[in-house]
Amino acid sequence: MQKKSIKAGSNYLLTGSIVAVILATTPYFFYTYEVVPDGMVWDTFLFTYTSNHYEHAVLSVWTIFGKFIPFYLLMIWFLTCKHWWYHCILIPTAMYGYQLIQALNDDVKFMDKGEELGFIVPVVVACLSMSYLARTKVFDKVHGIDISEIENYVKKPSDRFFK
Repeated sequence: MQKKSIKAGSNYLLTGSIVAVILATTPYFFYTYEVVPDGMVWDTFLFTYTSNHYEHAVLSVWTIFGKFIPFYLLMIWFLTCKHWWYHCILIPTAMYGYQLIQALNDDVKFMDKGEELGFIVPVVVACLSMSYLARTKVFDKVHGIDISEIENYVKKPSDRFFK
């Protein structure tokens, strides 16, 4: 029994340490653009990047990391959040994910036009539905209310109208 708790504690400590290191190194990731040359081509020993749309590789990398950093911070928050409303974190995460895809696509002519709002409507609806369901279940546990009446009401809305 004690070995399980020690192993669980060490896994918890390892996971927490990894998250802490990722969060602490975030500013270094953001300032990656400072090592990129001011030209269309960025040539390294691993890859060669040519910036077509932005015309400067430094501007391209700055834009991509400007979208990536909030995206991965929101993902960490979503994965580590223990509150009932954590599904709502997916809404801005989806927005930054869509903007990141736009930034990576060299054929995009304009960014942040507001088109992502229409793209993430299904994400918003799903997240709000899950959060409301979680809130209802938490409310049920705290106040001891039977939510089976609410669930039956939601499952059969047509029965109300045809009686």
